[in-house]
Amino acid sequence: MLAIGSSEIGGGQKVFLTCMRELLKRGYTIVAVLPNGPLVELVKSLDVRFHIVNFNSITALAKIALILHKEKIDIVNPYLTRCSFLFSLVNIFYRVPLCCTLLNAITHEKMGTLQKRIYPFVYHLLHKLCDGIIVNSEQNKNHFMDVARMDGHFITVIYSGIDVDQFQGIQNQPPRDHTYVIGAIGRLSPEKGHVYLIKALTHLTNIDFECIFVGDGPLRAELENYVREVHLDHRIKFIGFQANVACAMSQCDVIVMPSLNETFGLTIVEAFALKKIVIGSDAGGIPELVINGQTGLLFPARDSAALAEAILYVYNNREEAQSMAIKGHDYFKKNFTSEIMTVNTIRYYESIVKARLHG
Repeated sequence: MLAIGSSEIGGGQKVFLTCMRELLKRGYTIVAVLPNGPLVELVKSLDVRFHIVNFNSITALAKIALILHKEKIDIVNPYLTRCSFLFSLVNIFYRVPLCCTLLNAITHEKMGTLQKRIYPFVYHLLHKLCDGIIVNSEQNKNHFMDVARMDGHFITVIYSGIDVDQFQGIQNQPPRDHTYVIGAIGRLSPEKGHVYLIKALTHLTNIDFECIFVGDGPLRAELENYVREVHLDHRIKFIGFQANVACAMSQCDVIVMPSLNETFGLTIVEAFALKKIVIGSDAGGIPELVINGQTGLLFPARDSAALAEAILYVYNNREEAQSMAIKGHDYFKKNFTSEIMTVNTIRYYESIVKARLHG
């Protein structure tokens, strides 16, 4: 059983869906549990039974209990915090092997003071209730151990992967002589650090560039206003949510991820798959993907001047940038494909089931 607490399409939902597809390829039977939202239509297109549960409703616990009672499940893998916690609570009475996939940091900028105090306790309790936890970077594993006082042996790192086949047919745009296209892909929210990219672009006065922001979110209007204030509205375009991010990414010369808090960075893996040079902040798990000077360039988070220098560097050193992009592609094939992710996930499932049988 695969369950997820939100059906709005984001990084976690992409990983959820990719894992589901890969497991189906290998002949596994899957039951999916998720709330209403865009993800439901994608799940419907697959050969899986599914249940709709609103995890914010007071009836959620009862519905989860009914599902666990009705379905014959060998292992349950809930994604995201609320969903994982509710399944773990109900599973006290069913004792089905259960591991949680937790892709976010425990505490981050968007939280209030009370949440930052409560959440470490919630996560510590969660790891006592389930059989194991999957995270997507070594940095996030260390974060869980430090903040929630979790036992490191209880947490396994499985890097998120993408389906290589979905990128095979994407044709990169031909080289341009003049306009240099910078891409920023991700939800327009504070932790993604887009404002620092805009500030960096104000320093690029000597090159002909265009920047496209792919994604939507609560900061869109504020960012658009800021772009007009700094007189870059002729350079920066907000194209909103794109169902096929790879097509938008194929138009770019460089992909920038200026995040303040990022446990992994699926966009970086997608850029690697398309052989795009990546410039990323040194936040969270990004340095596990962007190895500075090898698979891309790193800059200190919030440092707009350093980001501007990095953009200028790849602009002025195209051959070296292309060499790093090729190394990034090789790094992706060895570590971040959907096949590798799924093989590691299945091994972890098997170890949990085996431990329960012999426990």
